[in-house]
Amino acid sequence: MAHKVLLALFCSVGVQAARAAQNAEPTSPLPGAALTQKSVHLTDPLTTHDPNLYLLVDDRWVARSNRLVRVMNHPQVLPEPIIWPDDPATERDCAWGNVIREPDGRFRIWYTTMMMGHEGKGAHEMASAGVWGRGADFSFHPRSEADVREVECMLGKYAESTDGIHWVKPKLGLVEFRGDSRNNIVLNAEAAARQTRGALTNFDGFTVVRDDAEPDSNKRYKMIGHWESVHFWDNSPYSGSLGRPAAAMEKYQSARGKYITCSPDGIRWNQPLVRLETVRGGGDRCLVVRDHRHRRWWLNDRPASGYGAAGLATSEDLITWSPTEPHLARADPDHPDIESLIPFNYGNQDLGFLITQVKGKMMLSYLVAHHNGQPWKRIAKVTEEPFIAPGPPGSYYATGGVVLHNEPIIVADQLFIYFNAFAYNQHPLPARGARSIGLAKLRRDGFVGFTVAASKQRNQANQGELLTEPLEVSGRHLYVNVEQRGRGGRLEIALLNPDHTPIPGFGMNEAIPIVKDAVRHPVTWTNAPDVRMLLGRKIRIHVRVTGSAVLYALGFAS
Repeated sequence: MAHKVLLALFCSVGVQAARAAQNAEPTSPLPGAALTQKSVHLTDPLTTHDPNLYLLVDDRWVARSNRLVRVMNHPQVLPEPIIWPDDPATERDCAWGNVIREPDGRFRIWYTTMMMGHEGKGAHEMASAGVWGRGADFSFHPRSEADVREVECMLGKYAESTDGIHWVKPKLGLVEFRGDSRNNIVLNAEAAARQTRGALTNFDGFTVVRDDAEPDSNKRYKMIGHWESVHFWDNSPYSGSLGRPAAAMEKYQSARGKYITCSPDGIRWNQPLVRLETVRGGGDRCLVVRDHRHRRWWLNDRPASGYGAAGLATSEDLITWSPTEPHLARADPDHPDIESLIPFNYGNQDLGFLITQVKGKMMLSYLVAHHNGQPWKRIAKVTEEPFIAPGPPGSYYATGGVVLHNEPIIVADQLFIYFNAFAYNQHPLPARGARSIGLAKLRRDGFVGFTVAASKQRNQANQGELLTEPLEVSGRHLYVNVEQRGRGGRLEIALLNPDHTPIPGFGMNEAIPIVKDAVRHPVTWTNAPDVRMLLGRKIRIHVRVTGSAVLYALGFAS
């Protein structure tokens, strides 16, 4: 009954709430926070969703190509992490989480740190040692300062930046930890434990989203995560079979699941948890990403097959979700476990990072793609090099990189891709620790492109061609994303009717060659500076690629 009341309160949007949202004053910065940093004037798009952009990562828009090959790019990883455990009092590692770029240009990140216990092995180690008692005893028995209370096993933390590279961890003064609130902690499980009478004492795999469709400004930011009690595992071998009473274990079992809470500013999380509808089971790898195209949300959770596939559910309100459906099932038992899928809109299609786990060794990210009405597909085989290749031995990402729970962020002509960096089993341990957060940069749209195939015939022209499927002209200007990897690279473009007949004035002989490197280069012809006369028509785009040019995308703009 209490759950239904909370759900009704959460979903209700009365007249007074709507008026309050319209008239609300901006939230004032917290004392000591970094919110007073000067923000840049933002001209970059806040999303990679663009219905007028056509990527060439797969063959969806390609009718045919001749003497062209695809090249797959990998991002450039910064040599040092951007977030690492630099506060020994409150951080043992820095992991998971997500990044939001605000309309004023600020970058904001929410992440977690796991307090590791006396032996540095986490919650199961503390449980098996009897730190939280055994049997009917649930009292606290610390062995050293490294052992923590049940509600402090996982801490939610916050940082922000004006450039996405250099980050500030503000002293927020919100959550006291070991007698001191001068830290950047925004969440522990204290309030959840009070609300549920101890049934929930730990969170894992949370995502913070900004919901601009929410009329109540006090609920602008929402946190969705997997919640459970640390005692959920007490009677299993993981924690040492502690002989807990059956009634207590039933309480923990029934409460375990996905929950949402809200905040006016993304920092103060004082509102009660509300359990998500439909989503059941799964595990700790819970993440949420916006599906702009369909005005809904994706939630990744483990399907019934466990590590055999990625699982996605969808929702329009972040409360009621579809059943979790499996995607991208591994081809055979010898492939690495599938740990999660981070989906996002890019252009007029979807991309994603499929996360695989080689137990005890590496966690890796692979690029996948999706179009409406079609299944998700891998861009490269799982056995091939991952999108973010592991770093050299001893580096902060020596055993892999897992992309965070958000779409890439456009910064000028680049994409910022944030990832959880792993350096397990490194001796000595890297200076930044075993888990930190890194940044990789990629050319905007530059996941996969077409370039001329190497010729085995001496006299064969260094040239190839591509013809698209019919595309609707949705803007006055046609542009291309083209990289020049050497001298002599160029593109020439002609426009055809869907039946392949030429469109007068837009022939190959009238095309102005494109010889510059640009992510948004306008396409022009001798007597046509744009394509406005073709607005609303279906056309085919015929591209001639010469030399070292690489074509990544085509698009229309007003």
